[in-house]
Amino acid sequence: GGGIKAILPIPSTNPARKICESDEVIRRAQEEGCVNVVFPGTVTQEGCCRFVSEILKCILYQRQQLPMTYDQLVYSQKKQQASLQVNRKHYHCSVDMDWRKCQQTLQELEEVLQQLEVLFSLSRVPRVLLLMGGSIVLPKELYEINMEALVLAGGDQSLRVSSCLRQLFRTLFVADLLSDTRPVRLMPTTVLVLAHRDCGVGWFRPKLQFKVPTRVKNQIIALSSDPSACKEPRADRSDWQDYVWFQAPMTIKGFSN
Repeated sequence: GGGIKAILPIPSTNPARKICESDEVIRRAQEEGCVNVVFPGTVTQEGCCRFVSEILKCILYQRQQLPMTYDQLVYSQKKQQASLQVNRKHYHCSVDMDWRKCQQTLQELEEVLQQLEVLFSLSRVPRVLLLMGGSIVLPKELYEINMEALVLAGGDQSLRVSSCLRQLFRTLFVADLLSDTRPVRLMPTTVLVLAHRDCGVGWFRPKLQFKVPTRVKNQIIALSSDPSACKEPRADRSDWQDYVWFQAPMTIKGFSN
C-alpha cells in the first residue's frame, strides 16, 4: 500500500514502532525489490538531480563497479597524479595503466553527472533507470529511481537537500537493497531518463521505442513527498503522457584496482 515512512529522528519516537518500520522496509526490499522513502515536505528540482547523482555513485560503489566511494576515488586520483608527476621515471607501466583506467571511469561518470544537471534544468524527470551489463533490452541488473510522487516547490519552501540525502541513505542502508554477497564482475552502466519530449536536450538521445525490460528484476527506489505535509498538489498520471525515454550516449565502464 502507501509509502513507508522512512525513519526520521523525531525526539519522542517510540522505539518499538521504529523497529517495526525498519522490519517493514527490509521486508519490502527483499520481497518486492522496492524501497520507499517518504520526505516530510516538498523538494526542489535541483534536489531531485542530487538524489539521482548520489544514488548513481552509491550503486556503482555498492555493486563493485568502483573500488572505493566516488569521493575517495577522486581524492586518491589527485594524490596519485601528484606523485606520478614527481616520480615519473620510477613508476611501472601497470600503475600508469591503472591510473588511466580509473581516470577514464571518473571522466565518464562526471560527464553523465554534468549532463544530468543540464537535463534536470530543462525538464521535470519522473523516472531514471540505471541498467548494468547485458544490453538495454536485457540488462544483468536494473535499478529505477521513481520520483513521480515527489512534490516540487521553490527552495525557500522546500526541505534541505542534505537532510533528504541523510534520510534517503539511512533508509537504503536499513533496506540493504544493493548488497549482494556474490562478487560482481565489471560491467558497463547505461543511464536512461524519462523527460518531456520537447525539452530540447542535446546530449541525451531520444529512445522512442524503448520499453522498461521486464525479464530482469527491477529494483525500485521510490521517492515521494508526504501529501499531508505539502500544500502543492502532486503530479497526475496524465502529466507524463508527453514524456519519452532519453539514453545517455555513453556508458560508465566499471574499474577495479
